[in-house]
Amino acid sequence: MAVEPEPVYPADFYAPFQPQTALDMLERTPGFTLSEGDFVRGFGGAAGNVLIDGQRPTVKTGGIGEVLRRIPASRVERIVLLRGSDTAEAQGQVLVANVVLRAAAAGSGNATLTLAHTFDGHISPQAAISYAKAIGAWQASIELSGEIVRYPSDAVYRLRDAGGALTGTRIETVSGRSPQLGFAASASRDAFGGTLTLNARLNWDPYLVDQTIDLFAGETSGSPTGVRTIDYDEDKASGELGVDWTRALGRGWSAKLVGLGRLETYSSDEDYAEPGYRGVSALDQKPLELVARATAARGGSAAFRPELGMEIAYNRLTSNLDYAEDTGAGLIPVALSNAKTRVSELRGEAFANVTSRLSSTLELEAGTAFELSRIRVTGDADSEQSLSYFKPSAALVWSPSSSTQLRLGARRTVDQLDFGDFAASVDQADGRPLGGNAQLRPARVTRALLRFDHRWGKGGALSLEAFHQWHQGMLGYLLLPSGDEALGTVGNARQWGLTAQAALPLDAILPGARLTADSTLRGSHFRDPLTHEVRNMDDVLPFELSAELRHDLPALKSSWGVTYAAPQKGEVFYNGERLFWRERAVWGAYAETTALPGFKVTLRVSAIGGADDYRLRRFYSPSRIGAFTGSERRDKHQGASVSLTLSRQL
Repeated sequence: MAVEPEPVYPADFYAPFQPQTALDMLERTPGFTLSEGDFVRGFGGAAGNVLIDGQRPTVKTGGIGEVLRRIPASRVERIVLLRGSDTAEAQGQVLVANVVLRAAAAGSGNATLTLAHTFDGHISPQAAISYAKAIGAWQASIELSGEIVRYPSDAVYRLRDAGGALTGTRIETVSGRSPQLGFAASASRDAFGGTLTLNARLNWDPYLVDQTIDLFAGETSGSPTGVRTIDYDEDKASGELGVDWTRALGRGWSAKLVGLGRLETYSSDEDYAEPGYRGVSALDQKPLELVARATAARGGSAAFRPELGMEIAYNRLTSNLDYAEDTGAGLIPVALSNAKTRVSELRGEAFANVTSRLSSTLELEAGTAFELSRIRVTGDADSEQSLSYFKPSAALVWSPSSSTQLRLGARRTVDQLDFGDFAASVDQADGRPLGGNAQLRPARVTRALLRFDHRWGKGGALSLEAFHQWHQGMLGYLLLPSGDEALGTVGNARQWGLTAQAALPLDAILPGARLTADSTLRGSHFRDPLTHEVRNMDDVLPFELSAELRHDLPALKSSWGVTYAAPQKGEVFYNGERLFWRERAVWGAYAETTALPGFKVTLRVSAIGGADDYRLRRFYSPSRIGAFTGSERRDKHQGASVSLTLSRQL
């Protein structure tokens, strides 16, 4: 008889955490980290690591959290972690949570109100209300949300010449705010012999920034020699509709049809002014995505479980950038490669996966996918290219007991292209215009891993994963034949590391306490195409760590906790610049209670002592193989915030 490897956490397990939604429960599941999806090609490959009643919600990257917030905790019967097979709905994920719901005809929902006080003295409100109810044959849910997020910060810039002498100082004050509105709804019912599910989302996310910088010739003593102002307005609206139909075919087989459409409008306007100079830019973009997918799979306890399917996707982006500078003779347009462009891709993929039980404790997972695509660019530079990729995968999964599992696997994926990189853009604050590259191709990644997962007692979990990745056709910054800097293929690279997730009950030391941690160690190897020196890959973080100590006090219907995020650092290499950044450690604390009947109250302090970072830009001429010409260091401070949240299940 086969060992049952899936850990099960019933609703009672989460009671001490006082969850209000399914999202709260997943965030407290031992050894599990929620993933909204990877930035890879394909609807299946970009899946997050959450299923609901065995099915993946038909939403794109970033939408799973909204779906989970609409599910009241009272509707969740249990959460099952799938560590090996049965994860065709979220391929490529090594740990998947299946949220199993109770059947409920009565309506239920959640209401949440948060008031946050930021260090600049403003109050940022956030409110959300969701409700789920059976309406005739439909099981429907809806969520309305709104918030005003604020991003206040202060910074000091110090400019030095090649010899290290101070040549200028800048004092910066930034007031950023983002009012956001969201609407999400889903409905499902029996239809055509199966289950039909609809998911819809509408979001409006503007972003407004006022930036004032006092300019000093040297130190900050005396009056500034001038003032730089930057007004930046960004407007973004998006809509998404997903349709899913699943039907059982008999003998463990089921069929699934998925359709998804997403439309977005994005615009940004920036006005940069200082004595003797003004720069104005306006960017308008309209992305569109359409996906159709069909699969047939055999599940259950069969020893041989295949999955066959195909997917067709169409992506399109139209982009228009107007950029002009005034140095005393009026605004003069600045030409950048692909300032006006339209890029589209039609892609088709066929795939086959199989899970085979080799013994009572050993399973083999294998799969392959083949895709064909055509990318067409029109506008300032016309281009057309046809691409094809073979994407195999294989894994051996050994489950010697219900508490322990070992996985050895490898998978080849193809990164999703950001169509915005085909078009020109400009960052005036950093003086960095970028051209668009009509010849972009996606990078390919082959990842090998060895993962160990062990669970014990009530809530103990430890997962360790060693990995090695080979990157082919990696993207980085280079010069186009036009002389503009842009993203393009810069070579091959390797990356390796170790990840660890742990949930450690501390009842022997402090009854009701638990320590959780999620960390990653990384290394990389890349030969710089400009200097021919070996260096790290761009923005590969060498170390990440987040941890939380939580103490539940059932007698008081309360809990408290402390959170920690370790310092992070990274580096990005441009053609004539080397940018290094570092963020300091961030501490937080919270206390929550349900002592007030019917309500959950949470008091949270974020970024205790501030969330500070510094950034060092080193400049070279005419490129990084030329002479060092100077540097710019920015020390930025973002203070603590205090928030009070009141939530109630309806």
